[in-house]
Amino acid sequence: MWEKIKNYAFYGDTDRESYYGIKERLESSNRITALVFSSVASVLIGVMLLLSFYLDGFASSRPIYIYGVLFSILQILVALLSKKFSLLTYISVYMAISVFLIYGICIATLTRPDQQTVTFMVMLIFVPLIFVDRPIRMAGGLLLYIIIFIVAASVTKKGSVLSVDITDAIIFGLLAIVSESIVYRSKIRGYVLENKLHIMSETDQLTGLNNRNCYEWKLETYPPIYKKSIGCVYIDVNGLHELNNTKGHKAGDLMLQQIAEVVKMQFGKKDTYRVGGDEYVAFALDTEKELIEEKINIMKEQIAEQGYHAAIGFDYIDKKDVDINNLIVSAESKMYKDKSDYYKAHDRRAR
Repeated sequence: MWEKIKNYAFYGDTDRESYYGIKERLESSNRITALVFSSVASVLIGVMLLLSFYLDGFASSRPIYIYGVLFSILQILVALLSKKFSLLTYISVYMAISVFLIYGICIATLTRPDQQTVTFMVMLIFVPLIFVDRPIRMAGGLLLYIIIFIVAASVTKKGSVLSVDITDAIIFGLLAIVSESIVYRSKIRGYVLENKLHIMSETDQLTGLNNRNCYEWKLETYPPIYKKSIGCVYIDVNGLHELNNTKGHKAGDLMLQQIAEVVKMQFGKKDTYRVGGDEYVAFALDTEKELIEEKINIMKEQIAEQGYHAAIGFDYIDKKDVDINNLIVSAESKMYKDKSDYYKAHDRRAR
């Protein structure tokens, strides 16, 4: 029971692993939304600030409009910086929410203390729905502003207006917390499901490595991201066809899985791909050539210990502006040379 409550409050009714799988996407979405939201806020409040110099009805709220414009501009700067410093993303989000909720509180308690509050109640329900964050954190933020409003109203309002506003703040506040938590749950679960489908579309179901779709999509991303060097290791399993014919496809599948595990152990899952039935490609970024060669030798030994053999080709470039396709072709050619040498010494039917 406690685990279910924790997962709902912290991870939108998913789990920690699923939530952190979409965390980067949530931050990106919130970052863009906060920037747009604060830009719109600065324009709208700026217009009201200008009107305060010409219309008497707006003049009493001029200090609040000045605060709103300055706070919105500050929030825009934080939102822009959050792209470089991810921690600022959440500060930017809650600044975007704050600019409207504090604005609503000020309008209700400082400039119109004799009137029932409408602006703050609307902001309380509407504004938080724009962003996606952990339900417990958003609920805590809303609760804080409800308390601030009640305290401010108690100081500035009297009589029936005060009673109605406090009652409305409690009712609308609870409705906001409940509705927001439901919406967040739906959004977060939607992101998680989409992420799982995305992972499935890029994952080889037999070996768990990245598949050819992922390989082709990420291929052109490598040249811009490595700093000094990039190595390509091309692996082709020897004897798969013969093993399938003599011991069955389950034995062949087991061989592919075990060799994939060895490759992943040496080069990691992120940059390792199953690109064909019995072919794997691994990239090593900004790694010394000698270290990659050492990993290849260890990989050969581990494959041999399991009773298998794989032809391996390797090429390495220690400069920028590499043609990634030429690098792969070179590694593949060396793999075929290794494969040819193997079959010169081993009868294909011997497997």
